[in-house]
Amino acid sequence: MSIRLKGTPASPGVSIGPAFLLNIEEIRIQKRNLRNKEEVEAELDRFRAALAHTRMELEQISDQVSDIIEGRQLIEVQILLLNDPSMISDVENRIRNEQVSADYAVSRALYDVLERFSLIEDSYIKGRAIDIRDVGKRIMANLMGTEQEALLNLTNPVVLVSRDLDPSQTAGLSRKQLLGIVTDLGGSTSHTAILARSMGIPAVVALKDVAKYVVTGQTVIIDGIHGNVILNPNDDELEYYYKLKERYNIAEAEIALNAENPAVTADGIDIELSANIEFSLEADQVRRFGGNGIGLFRTEFIMLLTPEAEDDEEIHYRAYRHVLETLNPDPVIIRTLDLGGDKFLDSIPTKEKNPFLGWRAIRICLDRPEKFTRQLRALLRAARHGNGRIMLPMITGYDQILQVRVMLEDIAAELDREGIPRGEIPPLGIMIETPAAVLGIDLLLPHTDFVSIGSNDLTQYTLAVDRGSPYVSKLFDSLHPAVIRQIDIVARKCKEVEQWVGICGQMANNPLAIPLLVGFGLNELSVPLTLIPDVKEMISVIRMSEVKTIAKKALTMKSGNEIRNLVFDYVKSRYPEIILDEIHRERNDGEN
Repeated sequence: MSIRLKGTPASPGVSIGPAFLLNIEEIRIQKRNLRNKEEVEAELDRFRAALAHTRMELEQISDQVSDIIEGRQLIEVQILLLNDPSMISDVENRIRNEQVSADYAVSRALYDVLERFSLIEDSYIKGRAIDIRDVGKRIMANLMGTEQEALLNLTNPVVLVSRDLDPSQTAGLSRKQLLGIVTDLGGSTSHTAILARSMGIPAVVALKDVAKYVVTGQTVIIDGIHGNVILNPNDDELEYYYKLKERYNIAEAEIALNAENPAVTADGIDIELSANIEFSLEADQVRRFGGNGIGLFRTEFIMLLTPEAEDDEEIHYRAYRHVLETLNPDPVIIRTLDLGGDKFLDSIPTKEKNPFLGWRAIRICLDRPEKFTRQLRALLRAARHGNGRIMLPMITGYDQILQVRVMLEDIAAELDREGIPRGEIPPLGIMIETPAAVLGIDLLLPHTDFVSIGSNDLTQYTLAVDRGSPYVSKLFDSLHPAVIRQIDIVARKCKEVEQWVGICGQMANNPLAIPLLVGFGLNELSVPLTLIPDVKEMISVIRMSEVKTIAKKALTMKSGNEIRNLVFDYVKSRYPEIILDEIHRERNDGEN
């Protein structure tokens, strides 16, 4: 009898094959006290040797995945964590001061860091904690002389099933070994998901207890398009999914051929299609996927992954310079720190009753000018290396923009006095993420050089819906009339003063939203790197003359479902069938 499970689609595609159940148990460390200085020194030497061995392992894995940007990037982040002076000194101090074994000191340091990350609600940020856990487990494994070789011993391609996967282990796998990945934990932005997409293999995550039902060798179907996993499929299920797999492969091959072409509508209107990135090394792959620069560089991830960056201007400068040089002369929009809400550092309180309505983003930056100045200095220094633009998050009043302009002018003068090379002050833009910014857009535009609509937060604040809440997340709907009417207002007001306007967030790559966004007259869509070819394909089959009419009609409709039906009826004969499968799913979910 077949078992059907539903999870989160993390990497698209369909695979059918034998399961390989990987049971990775946590390494448990018992406290061992040291008796004298000689034992303390011996443990310090043992810790340093384990660091060196772990570094060698990670470098070897990095060489194996050198052709996968996400894989190489992931390992390089872990090497940075491994070399983190604060982490090393923390462990060494525990060994010296508490007189405990090296493996126990590492486990306690790791526990403290992960406890801080557990306070963060955002699934993306939680995914970053996996790096820290992975590095710590590797060090402990080397200290204890244990190795987990199950993954490396795979000889035939399998569907890998596990409760969770450590990212460096996933990165070290060969494409020839894996048909797909299925996990109990994780999210669509976890490292497992990112690497699966880069390797071109399907993945479904967040299945909660799939590992409980799986036996190694049994047949598994992974539907990474819709998030379905079927164990012991029957003949009808196998026939259906073999056909779906064939359709998907044909559609993806056709879409890939379009990656190098510009994003142009069927009637010849150019649309800028940019990439969202979190790590500077992702810039290396933007052109390969057919992107036109970067529409959103989320700089807070530099500090979340490397906490010392909070006080280190050079870390920021190197990251910005790499991105700007790599993509020059294409535009690069660098968003200033968007901390708070659900992204915290130790220096930012986490106990506000309503953190999304509290101290976050530009509010923190302006209240902490000494820290904000470090980022702005790095941005001005890097500006001479490419076509950079600065974007401010969560702007609700023009006075916030003016304060930043004054800071930029003062910092530019300061750099000149110090004889430090810099570029011209880049164009300064804002994110429109609240109804206040929409209703006051005419007050903001005279003080800004460009605008980008943050569709996720705009939807959240407009509908008063926390999309991370299990109770109300089903009400989160970017096609709600109140949301699309605000997007129309921003687009029209920007057009009146010839202001450039783009959009980022999930809406920018939603197949049913793209005709509306183009119809409203937005200049740019900014989407995840790997989705650029798919969005480009969707743009290529719509006509500006038609989607303007569709967008205008959508503004008269009473519900998100009415708008979905309107757009679906327009695109159903234009989009590739594999994209229509996804639309059918979204449409049906919305009607339930």
